[in-house]
Formats: sequence, C-alpha cells, structure tokens
Amino acid sequence: MANNAALGFISLLGSLLISLSSFAADPKFEEYKVEQIFQGDNHKLVIEDDNDDNWSLYRKQAIKKPINFAGHYIVFATGCGGGAICGEILDAQTGKIAASFPNAYEIDSADGSYYDASFRLDSRLIVISGIAADPERGMNGEFLASANRTRYFELKDNQLKLLKIIEE
Repeated sequence: MANNAALGFISLLGSLLISLSSFAADPKFEEYKVEQIFQGDNHKLVIEDDNDDNWSLYRKQAIKKPINFAGHYIVFATGCGGGAICGEILDAQTGKIAASFPNAYEIDSADGSYYDASFRLDSRLIVISGIAADPERGMNGEFLASANRTRYFELKDNQLKLLKIIEE
C-alpha cells in the first residue's frame, strides 16, 4: 500500500512539474546576449537574384541603415501586399540576407490586434506579435489556427529558431 501511495505522489509531482514548465518565464533579451558589436562599415548588398522589384529596392535601402540586431544585423520590415507586413534580416558584415521572418503578419486586424517586432542590438532574441497572414506552424511543426500570438525566436546560424509561442 505504501508503494502505491509513493507512486501516486511521484506521478502527481511529475504532472505538477510538467504543468509548471508550461508557465516558464518568457525568454529575455539578456539571455541571448552577443559578445561583440560590429563597428565597421556595412558591406554592400550581396544577392544572387538582383531583380528590379520592390524587395531589391527595400534591401538596398536597408543595408545602408545602422545595425540594430544581434551585433551585426539589420532587421527591416515593409508592407508586402494584402494588408500584411514581411521582414528580413540582413548581415551588415557580409551584405547577405541572413534570414526572413517565418511568416507575413497582418498589419492590423479586425479584432484590434496588430503586428509588432521587438529586438535589440546586443541580443539574438526577436519577439514578433500579431496574427500570421499565412498558415502558421507551432512548436512541434503542427499547423495552428489563425490567432493573435507572441512568438519568441533566436537567430542562430542565420535561421530564426522558434523558442516559445504565447496565445494572446
């Protein structure tokens, strides 16, 4: 009988710990600090397919701006049609496109939610809030219903790695 009680307690404790882990603190910018901040001149834009489209123009303008993310990157976002905003991350040291935002996001929605992106010069963390304009995948690759969410990403090896999603 004592063994059953102990097993029950251990099971309850395990369930409690799993539940508490879902309420873990949100990632903080300070947890993703970069070691150095690039001090040189931005590299000229290097793109493989230099079309004369709007995105090429946006990139050429963005690469001239001061770095604003993860020590040597430039985050920029612009309207991409249909009431959505898209973003990219340029590497000021190489002039290459490092990553694109994982989705387009509605600029503002009928429910009052709106797009926002937060990032810092000295951190690899980027936080994107709003409603995805296209189908979105969750932490385990599953498709998610359209909803207002806050997503935490880490820029690692020129990819945005999803760390956490919070439904608003």
